[in-house]
Amino acid sequence: MKAGLRTYGEVLADPAARAFSLAGLVARLPISMTGIGIVLLVSLSTGSFALAGLVTAAVTLTGAVSAPLWGRTIDRVGQAPVLVAAAVVWTVSLAVLVVAVEAGWPLPAVLAAAVGVGLGFSSAGSSVRARWSHRLQGSPRLDTAFAVEAVLDEVIFIVGPVLVTFLATAVDPALALGVAGVVGLVGALALAAQRGTEPPRRPRRTTGAPAERIRVAALAPVVVASVALGVVFGGMEVVVVAFATQAGVLTWAGAILMAWAAGSLVSGVVTGTLTWRRSPAARFRIGSACLAVSLVPLPFVDEPLLVAGLLVLSGMAIAPTLIASVAVTQAAVPQARLTEALGWTSTGLAGGLAAGAAGLGALVDRGGSPLGFWGVVAAGVLLAVAALGVRSRPAPPLGDPVEKAELAGLAAHPTAPTAR
Repeated sequence: MKAGLRTYGEVLADPAARAFSLAGLVARLPISMTGIGIVLLVSLSTGSFALAGLVTAAVTLTGAVSAPLWGRTIDRVGQAPVLVAAAVVWTVSLAVLVVAVEAGWPLPAVLAAAVGVGLGFSSAGSSVRARWSHRLQGSPRLDTAFAVEAVLDEVIFIVGPVLVTFLATAVDPALALGVAGVVGLVGALALAAQRGTEPPRRPRRTTGAPAERIRVAALAPVVVASVALGVVFGGMEVVVVAFATQAGVLTWAGAILMAWAAGSLVSGVVTGTLTWRRSPAARFRIGSACLAVSLVPLPFVDEPLLVAGLLVLSGMAIAPTLIASVAVTQAAVPQARLTEALGWTSTGLAGGLAAGAAGLGALVDRGGSPLGFWGVVAAGVLLAVAALGVRSRPAPPLGDPVEKAELAGLAAHPTAPTAR
């Protein structure tokens, strides 16, 4: 354990890496605020969880479609211009969405604003992981770097829901989403400004040059499993808000979701200290099965504290599963297409979030939070089944000799500044 913790220290000893990781943390904090913020805004304004789930689904589904397109553009033109453009679209669209809901605009107008929010959804997570992968290619520290980001993801899902729930219930739901918009814009600009740690751009190859292809057979099972994982995440967010509302503890909805993230945070820290003998695909399958089993007791519980306690235990399966999914993806595609590949897994996750939010929102309107929790259990079973299709494959060969030499240098000196 001590040796593992020292590895964290070695990874974070790089000042440039700390800087882009911190900026990425701020840029993607709104990821944990937007969904629950929209659910609170719409449900408190209209009284309908089905409508809240539909609007949330529009945001996440658009984000699912746009993520790989942003990823491909990032790989070709660089991270900075894409991060800035997406952040501007995100901030403006979020402001329009708030106005549309509070002013009672027609549903098509509300959904159009939601589409704009999804279109500008942050690529900071994929961008930061691509920077780590480029900086530590060939180094055993790369798994620890991915663990760092998984832990920070859980910090995001601890801080974000509590913050947005407090602002929405104690002050105003519009203010809660306004804060999310400002935080996301500041973080994206801070990450974009750090040009020196970006992976090199990969422009289109000239005619006749061999293309670096993403093997669909290797990536597709990970994307399908990511969809199932997203259904669990998206559904849980809506159901917990409904549960807290029915239990008379709406102001604690964010804290209940925080418990889920806290369990994942603990397991993420531990995961980063371990040297794994099992393949990433095997770890992904095991983690998915454990997560599915942990959801089964929820429909039988009606005490908020007990639900929070069960979510702490359930959350311990999340971070190892997500870390393994990134490692599987990183090994399955060429380095030059990594951001795009991570975009595709984000697409699967976001598509599942959309389906989970909309579908389980409808279940809640029909049968309350108990039926919603049964929907979460069904989503967990879907995840466990989908994960069976994920298999480990050897990493593809590196590209041209220049890239090989560059990556060899990074492997020998993984904390050295990257030359542009």
